[in-house]
Amino acid sequence: MTENPPFSQPTRQSSAAIFFILGGVLRMLFRQLWVVILVFVFNKKNSFDTYTFIFLGLAVFTALMSLLNYFNLFFYIKDGELVLEKGVLRKSKINVPLDRVQTVNFRQNIFHQIFNVVAVDIDTAGSAGKEFSLHALSKPQAELLREVVSSRQSLTKALVHQPTTPAPQSEIPNPKSEIFKLVPLDLLKIGISQNHLRTAGILLAFTLSFADDVQAALGIDLEKKLAWWLGTSQGTDILLTLLMAAPVFLLASFVVTLFRTVLQYYDLRFLRTEQGFKIESGLFTRQEVSAVLAKIQYVRWASSPLMRLFGMVKVSLPQASSVVVRGKLTVGLPGCYAPQLAAVRAAYFPTETEQQWEPHGVHGISAIWRILKIGPLPALILLYATWDYMGNQAFIWLAWLAVAAWLAKRYQQSWRWEVSEEGLRAEWGVFNRTAVLLQWHKVQAVSVRRPIFTKKSKLARLTLYTAAGDISVPYIPFEKAQAVQDFVLYKVEAGDGAWM
Repeated sequence: MTENPPFSQPTRQSSAAIFFILGGVLRMLFRQLWVVILVFVFNKKNSFDTYTFIFLGLAVFTALMSLLNYFNLFFYIKDGELVLEKGVLRKSKINVPLDRVQTVNFRQNIFHQIFNVVAVDIDTAGSAGKEFSLHALSKPQAELLREVVSSRQSLTKALVHQPTTPAPQSEIPNPKSEIFKLVPLDLLKIGISQNHLRTAGILLAFTLSFADDVQAALGIDLEKKLAWWLGTSQGTDILLTLLMAAPVFLLASFVVTLFRTVLQYYDLRFLRTEQGFKIESGLFTRQEVSAVLAKIQYVRWASSPLMRLFGMVKVSLPQASSVVVRGKLTVGLPGCYAPQLAAVRAAYFPTETEQQWEPHGVHGISAIWRILKIGPLPALILLYATWDYMGNQAFIWLAWLAVAAWLAKRYQQSWRWEVSEEGLRAEWGVFNRTAVLLQWHKVQAVSVRRPIFTKKSKLARLTLYTAAGDISVPYIPFEKAQAVQDFVLYKVEAGDGAWM
C-alpha cells in the first residue's frame, strides 16, 4: 500500500490556534476601546449605555466568528500547489505554487512556547505582505511543511539546470552550521549604536497622540493648561525646563531602543544551511527567518560611527521579489564582525577575491549640488527662526555653509565603485557608511539617465535594477555609464547564471 505524501489531505491547525485567534480579537478590541476604558475608569459619571452593550455584543459575535473560522481553515498540497481554504459565510481559497514560495518562516512567542507550537508565515515573490499565515502548528509539522516546500524547489531547480556532474563533496555545505552568535556584550554594542533619534521621534508622536486621546476622553484641556503655564512662567524657567527635559527624553529613547534590541535580537544565531542562511532570534518571541542563497540579489552592509568604533557592521540580504516591496524579503544581521561579513560575501560571490576590480569615483560636481541641497535652506531657516532672540548674532548660522561644503566634499570623495568581469562593488557615506556587492547575473534591467542640470557636463546616473531593488551610481561620465550598461546587458544575455 502506497503511503500518501505529506499534507496531501486537508489539514487543520493545532487546537492551540483557538487561543491565538481569541488573543488577536482581544488585542483588536483593546486597540479600539482603550479610550473608552479610560473614560469608565477615571470618569465616574459615565455608565454603560445601550450602545455599549450593542458594541460588546458585536465583539462577542466577532469572537464566535473567529472560532468558526478556525474550524473552517484547512491547508494541503495538491498538484504542486500549497492550498489554503478558509471562511465561514464567505469562502476563500488561496493557491500558491510551491516554486513561488520565497520563505517559510517561524515565529514563537512565549505562549507558543508554552503550547509547544509555532506560527508559520508563508512569503511569495508576488505578494506585498505575507501570502498567508498559520497561527499554530506543532514544531515537527511546521518543519515538515518547510522541508516539503524546499524539496520541491530543489527538485524543480535540478530539472531546469540538469547538471551533468555532481558537485564535489567539499563544495556541499554542512546542512546546518553556526556562523555567528550574539553574546550579551555584542547585544549591548548593537543597542548602543542604534538610531536613538528615530526612537525619540516615535516616542514624541506617541506622546502627542496619547495626550490628544486622553484630552478627548476625560474632558481635560491640556492645551489650555499648557498655555496658562507658558503665560505665567518666565522665559528662563521655560528654557531651563526644556534643557532639563531634553536629556531625560533622550535617555528614555536610549532605554527604549536598548530594550527593543534585547527583545528582538536576544540569543541571535546566524546559521549556514544547505540552501542559504537562517537567523534565529528573540527573547519572548523567537523567530526563524530564512534567506535562500539563490534568491539573494545583492549584499548590503552599513555602519555608523559607533558601530565602526565597535568593529561591527549591519548586514542586509535582500531577496527576490517580483513586485517592488521595500524591505519585504530582506533578511539581515543587526550587527556582526568582519569574519562573518566575509563568510556572507564568500557564499554570495565565491569568486570575489579572484576578480580584477577596476576602481572609479564620482565627479566633483556632485559636491556642488550636495552643498546646494544641505547648505542654504537650513541656514536661512535657523537665521529666520532665531533673529528675534539673537539679533545680529543670528548670522552665526551662516557658518553652516562652511560645514555643508566640507560634508559635501567628503561625501563626494567617499564614493568608490568598482567593476569586474562578474560584478560591482560600491561604497559611500561620511558618517554613516554603506556598501553593496552585486553579481551581474542578478541584474534585471539597466538605465542611464542624464538629468537636465548635468547635460552640459556630460554626466549621468547609472541604475542597476534587481528583483529586490536597485543600486545607483551618480555623477559619472555618460560614456562610462553607457559602457557599463552595454557590458552588463551582454553578461546577462550571454551568461548562464540564474537570478534566482
